[in-house]
Amino acid sequence: MPSGLDVTLFDVILEEDPPVARFRFLAPEIGEDGSSFADIVPDIEYLCTAVIVPSLEAHAWTGETVVVSMSSEAVDFGMSAPDVTQFFQPFQIEEGDCAWLDH
Repeated sequence: MPSGLDVTLFDVILEEDPPVARFRFLAPEIGEDGSSFADIVPDIEYLCTAVIVPSLEAHAWTGETVVVSMSSEAVDFGMSAPDVTQFFQPFQIEEGDCAWLDH
């Protein structure tokens, strides 16, 4: 990882309608060191471009939207966990690259 964080994939959710691929990563250090979203942007971008896009291409997934999330602890999808540090960023896959979505 660009920041040196230890990151582990813990969940992948492929939604069909609309097609969204959610890749959920654990990064326990973000809860311990007070990392901000800006601190981990290079990691999120790296995960999207170097890990997620090749994985989706290898599995012939044709959707265009990806959501990358990092959390300090595993949280069930859709559940609130105010004491857990969590960051999310959606991307649009364009010609094999990740472009930020702002919504």
